[in-house]
Formats: sequence, structure tokens, C-alpha cells
Amino acid sequence: MTINTEERRYEEERLVRVKAVINHLLAERKALFIRLKKAVRKDRKTLWEEGPRFVDSFASAVNLSQQLNDLRYTELTAANNQRTIEKLEKMLHSPYFARIDFQEQGTSVVEAIYIGISSLLDPDGNPLIYDWRAPVSSMFYDYELGPARYLCEAGEINGEIFRKRQYKIENGRLVYMFDCNLKIDDEILQEILSKHSDEKMRAIVTSIQREQNRVIRDDEHPVLLVEGAAGSGKTSIALHRAAYYLYKERDRITSKNILIFSPNNLFADYISNVLPELGEEMVLCTTFPDLVGRFLPAGLFVEDRHNQLEFVLTSNGSPDDLLRAEKIYLQTTPAFLQLIDDYLQFLTEQGRDFADLSFQGELILSKEDLRKLYDQYYAYLPMKKRLVQLQRRAFYLLRPLTKRKIKEYAQKITKGDQQLTEKEIKARSRLALRKELLPLRATIHSWTALDCYQLYRELFANQALLKKMAAGRFPPAVLERLRRAVLKTLNAQSLAYEDLAPFLYFQGKIEGFPRFSQIKHLIIDEAQDYTFFHYQIIKEMFPAATLTILGDPNQAIHPRQYRSSFAEIQKIFAAQNPIRFTLHKSYRSTREITGFTLQLLAGTAVIETDYINRPGPKPQVVQVTGRHRLALALAEKIRALTTEGFTSLAVITKTAREAQSLQKELNKLIPIQLITKEEKTLPNSPLIIPSYLAKGLEFDVVLIADCSREVYGQGEELALFYTVCTRALHRLFLYYTGEPTPFLAKVDPELYTSTIYPE
Repeated sequence: MTINTEERRYEEERLVRVKAVINHLLAERKALFIRLKKAVRKDRKTLWEEGPRFVDSFASAVNLSQQLNDLRYTELTAANNQRTIEKLEKMLHSPYFARIDFQEQGTSVVEAIYIGISSLLDPDGNPLIYDWRAPVSSMFYDYELGPARYLCEAGEINGEIFRKRQYKIENGRLVYMFDCNLKIDDEILQEILSKHSDEKMRAIVTSIQREQNRVIRDDEHPVLLVEGAAGSGKTSIALHRAAYYLYKERDRITSKNILIFSPNNLFADYISNVLPELGEEMVLCTTFPDLVGRFLPAGLFVEDRHNQLEFVLTSNGSPDDLLRAEKIYLQTTPAFLQLIDDYLQFLTEQGRDFADLSFQGELILSKEDLRKLYDQYYAYLPMKKRLVQLQRRAFYLLRPLTKRKIKEYAQKITKGDQQLTEKEIKARSRLALRKELLPLRATIHSWTALDCYQLYRELFANQALLKKMAAGRFPPAVLERLRRAVLKTLNAQSLAYEDLAPFLYFQGKIEGFPRFSQIKHLIIDEAQDYTFFHYQIIKEMFPAATLTILGDPNQAIHPRQYRSSFAEIQKIFAAQNPIRFTLHKSYRSTREITGFTLQLLAGTAVIETDYINRPGPKPQVVQVTGRHRLALALAEKIRALTTEGFTSLAVITKTAREAQSLQKELNKLIPIQLITKEEKTLPNSPLIIPSYLAKGLEFDVVLIADCSREVYGQGEELALFYTVCTRALHRLFLYYTGEPTPFLAKVDPELYTSTIYPE
């Protein structure tokens, strides 16, 4: 809708007034920050130079403690003030991005509600800008013109929206604005999506869609499962949901109470800008293996997931490779989880096999009492902690008996030798009793002498035991192959990656899981990459956390791992009132790239997907005549694309081995950076990256280095191929030598162009 001159003048004048308020607040905050910094420096100097000399009495120690507390408070105030300054500076650049005119039911006033990344009040306390996370702001994302409502602490507020206006403000200047009658208009969304990408993910607060907003603001369900196609904004939603929690629960949580499980360290850096753009500190971010690694037995070698994937993707089909592939699949199935659970139950029942605990004919604890304590009083504890409690109980009951026996021994020693001093008698009595008690104490200590690694190994070392625990879940020959393969790894004092989660689960059930009660919200990205074991462990480790679990089954890139469905994951958290959302719209790629990639999934169970109608060139499939020309073809295309102005450009290989080899060839022709699993940052320049590290990232241009039948020829690699193709925002090129991947046969040839290099 066209904006007339008078309205534009009003908006420009209002922007000037808002900026004046922000500048005034900035000046106040900066002056306060200077004073706080001076106070901190002065207090630190005083405490350093004079503090130790003041502590000459209890009163002075109390005084010093108070000074330290005052210093910490001042430092905290300074840090908070600094964050406010940073937020105000962002607001000065772009104070708000939207406006809705809303009339509450039962009133005659139509309020103009301006929405930005943070709230702002005028000197009289009237709102100039509402935070995008405020309840009233939700109407901008959820409603068209007409009836609308929002929920707040006062209850449900009903009314009507008479105007929705969007703004583009850059460097404090109103670039443009327009009224939209329906939703967040495709015009502004298309402009955002058509921009060139860079090395960091950006906030989407100005273009959040209704289905995304519903996920971001859901605070009724402790567990949210979000299933969405590539480009549906799952990761962005998760980060904006974290920002929403930091706003809504600001009196209870900080960024240190939110944790993100990311697929790798590179991805952690990629998303690191989003929350700071929204005026919040970045939350904690780690990978699952990095978090749990410190709880493993010392001296144990553990394979990482990248090495496992590299093995799987470079497998040559040899008997050993096929055995490992089978092992990976079997150890990630529900049947294997049930096998481990049955073994745990077996050990728990075996752990209650007590004998009477007695000394010199005196009963300390009967086997019935021990079993009762084990089965009833301590049943809420894991096995080892139950036994620790029994051990404490036994030693507690042993104390009065020990004291009495020492007296009896002392009487005997006194009768035998009346020349000994009282001190010598006590020493000899204790020594004699200690020797007598050694077998009993050894028995009590043995209750807790559990070695989880050896107990786990015993399951696979003992053929008959494994067969009993498996209870017919696996064919005998398959079970025997699994037994030998797992035992081979365990005998080498190592854990293959597929062993890691089952062993951690087993260890946690025996000894107790580490608890991260300080984490109040956990975000699990790329949910399809986690197994049943991972989710069982996560449920135990984060008892106080709400969860947001996001993923796309069609991007389950591991060709050998059992693929758990979202319905199966939901069952694991059934007691926590979980809810499942499905995102149906893709925003990442052009309509041509999206149409091409969706057809790759033809014949598979896919999420019904719509997409933004953003035009662009068709994907280009390039046949290279001769393997030796592949690097030359890629280099020529990269030169042409960089001349066009593209910097976010990725050559994606299937494996790290291929990436390393191709990078050496390309570097003779053009500069290009190799991305390995050790990298923690992305360059804003051409790069070459293996498929599994590219997951979750996006680039203006993607060049699939080799999509020949030889490289992508197995049916189970379709998800991997689909995933790498969906990394492209604006341009997609697919190169092959020899025969193309059979996956291209699924795609209508009208959806891509075909060329031959050299022409």
C-alpha cells in the first residue's frame, strides 16, 4: 500500500524523536559506565595493596568480605551496563522494524505499537518501542488486518488490527516503509532472502513467519519437537526461542542456563552472531561427545563421529567394512537398547545376592535385611549408589560392635600381661581386631568394587550371557558377528563412536548419570543424527531443562545408522507432555533449487513442503570429460562466480579425503581454503568442505565436486546427496565424470540445465 508524503514526514519525525531518546540514554549509560570502571579500578587497587594488612581480626575479615562483595556487585553492574550500551547502539542503527495499529476491545483508542529488538520508554515512561518478544508484539507475526488477540499476564486481550506497517531503517535513516494487508509481506522477505550470505547466520526477527512464531513462543510444553524440511529455519527458530526464554524468564535464567548441542564446532561459530544481534549474550554451545568425554574412564580412546562417517563414506565393501557397517546399525537400534536394559536388570538382580553379614558369630545384617534395603529403601538409586548406601549402613552398624570388641580384647590382653600400659593395651587391641575384621571389611568394600567397563565387556566376552540377554532379538549368526566386533574394540581399550552412547548409558545406569541442573533449556539441533541411547542419556542428564529438539529425517546423512523417527523420539519424553510441530515452508533456496531438491526425494516419505517463490537460475549439471579436467572445470566456474561478486561459495565433496585431494589440485589454479573437522570458523571466501561438515550451513553458491555414480551410487546415500544440494541459496552446480548419480533420474530434466566440459 502506498505511503503518502504526510505519513512519511510523520514517520521520519518520529524516528528523529526516538533516536534522540536513545542518544540521551546512551550518554547517561556511557557516563555511568565510566564512573563504574573508575570505581572498580580504585577498589581493586585498594584491595590489592591494603587488603591483606587489614585482616588482623574477625571484624576486619568480615569487612574485607563485604568489600569483595561490593566489588563483585560493581563489576556485575558495569558488565550489565555495557550490554545495555551495546543494545542501545544497535537500536540507534535500527530502532524498530514494524508497527501495528491495535484497538483493544471495549476501548476507543487505537494504539500505534512499534516493534523492535528491545523495548524503549520515553522520559514519561510511555512505550516508544515494544520488544519483539513482548506478548502484544506476537500479533504482528500471527494476524492479518482484522480481529486479533494476544495472551499476557492479565489474560486474553481481544481487539482489532487496523494497520500493519514494515520499515527498513539503516544507520538511523528510514530507507523505506510500506503497509501490508496480509502477512509479513513476501516483498520484504524476498529482499532479505535474495541477499548474499556471509560466514555467519543472521537473525530473522524482521521476517518470522506465523508457523515459526508459534514454535518460538510456545511455553506450555516442556518438550518441543520441530520437524521441518531443509531451509525451513529450524536453527534460526531455536536461537530466537532461546532469546524468547531469556526475555520471558529474565529474572530466573541467563545465557549460562541455556545449552545448544551442535553437530560440530564449526557450526557453533556459524550461529554465534544471532543472539548478539538480538541484544542477548550467546548461550552455551557444545557437541554431545565434548560434553560427556570427561565422564569416561581414564585412558580410553574414543573415536569421534567425523572419523566414523569418514570410514563409512569411504568403505570399499570389504568383509571387515561390511562387518563394521552392520555393527553400527545394530548398536543404534531399539533392540540393542532393550538388550542393554535387560543386562542392566540382570546385574541389578545379581547385585542383591547377599549373604548374612556377621562377625565372630554375631549377626550385623541378615541377607534378608540387606535385600530389603537394596530392593525397597534404596530402589530409587542406580545400582552402585544402592550398594554405597548399603556399605555405609554396614560400617555404621559395625562401629558399636568394634568398640565393644576392642574392650573385650583389652581385657584379655590385660589378663595375659599386666605390665603393659593402658595405651599399649589399646593399640594391641585395635591391631588384633583390625586383623580379625579384614575379611569382613573386604567383603563390604567388594560390594562397590564395580568396574563398568569390565562389566560392559563381560556382556560380549561371555557368549552364553549375551545370547541370554539378546532373548532372540537378533539371528544367532548376526548376534555372534556383533559380539566379536564389539569385543574386538573393547579389548583394545577403546570405544568406536557407535559404542560411545551405549556405554555411557550403561555406565550412567550403574553409577548414576552426571546432572546438569543449572541448564534450564536445552536445544538439540540435527535431531535425526542422535540415537535412542543419546535421548535416554539426555533425559537423565538434564532433569531441570525444557527441551527444543529440531531436525529433518530427510537429512539423516549417516547411511548406516538406524533412523529413529520423531514419533519414536516423542515416546521417550512421553511423561513430559511433548508436542510436535511440523514446518512446511522452505525459505533458503530459490524456487528452482528447491524444486530440484524436492524431486530428489520422490518416492520417499517427505514433509509436505511449500517454498518462497524467489526466482533464480536453474541448477546446472556439468559432465566433465575426464577426471583430470575436474579441478580445471571447478576453478573456471569459481573464477567466474567471484567476478560476479559471490564470496560465500563452497565446493562440497563427499569425504574429507576427497576434499584434501581436490584442494591440492585447485590450489594450483585458484586460492581456496580447505575446511577440516579441526576448523572453528568459516572464511568469507571460496572453500572446500566435506559433506558432513557442511550440514546446517548455507552458501550463496554450492558446487558439488563429484556426483558421479561411483561417488553417490548407493540408495542409502540419497539423504546425504539431498543435504549437500540444499546448502545452496542462489546457485547450484553439480559436476560428474563418467556416469551421473542415479538420483538425478528422479528429477525432471526441465528443472535443470545440462552441459559438457569442455564444450
